[in-house]
Amino acid sequence: MPGYHLKVKPLELISAEQVHDIQRAALQVLWETGVRIESDWALDFLAGHGCAVDRDEQRVRFPAALVEECLQKAPRTFRLRARDPKNDLEFGGNLLHFSHGSGMHTIDPRTFVPRPPTRAEYVDCVRVLDALPTISCLGCYPYFGHEGVPPVLAIPTGVALKMQHSTKHQTTCYSQECEIFNIQMAQAAGIEISGAATSSAPLTWSGEAVNCARRMAEAGFAIVTIDGCIMGGTGPATVPGSVVVSSAEHLAMIVLVQLLKPGHRMIIGHFSVPLNMATGAPAFGDIGASLNNAIFNQVWRSYGLPCGNGSPSYVAAKTIDFQAGYEKGMAGLVAALSGVNHLLLHFAVSAEISAHPVQAVLDDDVASMIGRLIAGEEVSDETLAVDLIHKIGPIPGHYLNTAHTRKWWKREQVLPRAADRLTYPEWVAQGKKTALDLARQRVDEILAGPPPQPLAPGQEEDIERILVEARAYYRERRLL
Repeated sequence: MPGYHLKVKPLELISAEQVHDIQRAALQVLWETGVRIESDWALDFLAGHGCAVDRDEQRVRFPAALVEECLQKAPRTFRLRARDPKNDLEFGGNLLHFSHGSGMHTIDPRTFVPRPPTRAEYVDCVRVLDALPTISCLGCYPYFGHEGVPPVLAIPTGVALKMQHSTKHQTTCYSQECEIFNIQMAQAAGIEISGAATSSAPLTWSGEAVNCARRMAEAGFAIVTIDGCIMGGTGPATVPGSVVVSSAEHLAMIVLVQLLKPGHRMIIGHFSVPLNMATGAPAFGDIGASLNNAIFNQVWRSYGLPCGNGSPSYVAAKTIDFQAGYEKGMAGLVAALSGVNHLLLHFAVSAEISAHPVQAVLDDDVASMIGRLIAGEEVSDETLAVDLIHKIGPIPGHYLNTAHTRKWWKREQVLPRAADRLTYPEWVAQGKKTALDLARQRVDEILAGPPPQPLAPGQEEDIERILVEARAYYRERRLL
């Protein structure tokens, strides 16, 4: 079973009383300000369950007691099935799963110039993500389509390619009702997907997001609610204020989903970064995003629901370089230490503009080190090693040839696949390969190896048939 167990005390940046202050503020916003929900059926449904609904403004005000009731219905832990049972996921508690971000385009790994990926490059990228040991599940993309695919078909085409070329669980996105076809493909392949539903900050759920959540609930697939406050833009500039807005958005959808289907599986996905006041763009890589994640995670650990962080994957760096490494490493470590259950870390370069498998290979080393750190240390008679210390004594004694060292050294260390740990003379003698060189080599090794287990022939045919039906559906709607 993939994932890493948090065995150290979670990072807490605020007091328990301050956590309750944020939760009380979110309930106050839900009742006094309300949330805009752009769906007539959802407005009628919520009005029938005791919410105050202003249909002219499409605004819903949620009674605190109803919110608390629905929070209790959502499961704290659950399983997500993958195509290969060994990749099934347990979600919740102290378990951390790594996933990846996305990019609109691929890049040339020598010049870092973005360009649309080919279909073959899309497939290669999925195969690399499937092979990386720290990635528990695949995210919504990885690219926004590939050459020759109309934009309206980009999401379902990508979902199909991930089903065909990976045995891991995947989260799917939505646009123009494409979740209809994502669900059909998953059912045809006999697998589970998780469906993302994204709020529109501040305090709004679009009709598309609401309909996607409803369809996923009806199909029995888990829902990942995702917020998107930009601090100082679509949310308050302060971390506590933006966490209040994000939490209110999530709570509104929890109420809707749990009223529709009590006990339905939900993951609370958080994506919030500060606004760069010099440019008006999101300040990816800023430490404020990590502060936001840590406090959000502390609040939602108090609620007990599984939560995720998306911003660590997205950096301000424009190339696969030192800046990308430290922005991802710091953000990923803070998120993991604060007890997140689902963490996007791998893959994205230059925010969401581009991505490349080489970056994902480098990020795999970062994830391995984060996973090792949160596992903590065993303190026992064996690890204290007092008897061994007594036996070895002072110089000229050493521990290299002991059974204790042979047993424990690999447990204590992380052996990177791309980072270089040779001495300088050894590095020179072996061709002065950089981390980028080693990551490229690792990508080539993965792609030269055997592909993941394919779908059954009938399942492949069903998926291709559903994509043809999707094309006809969008042609009839004049979106093609």
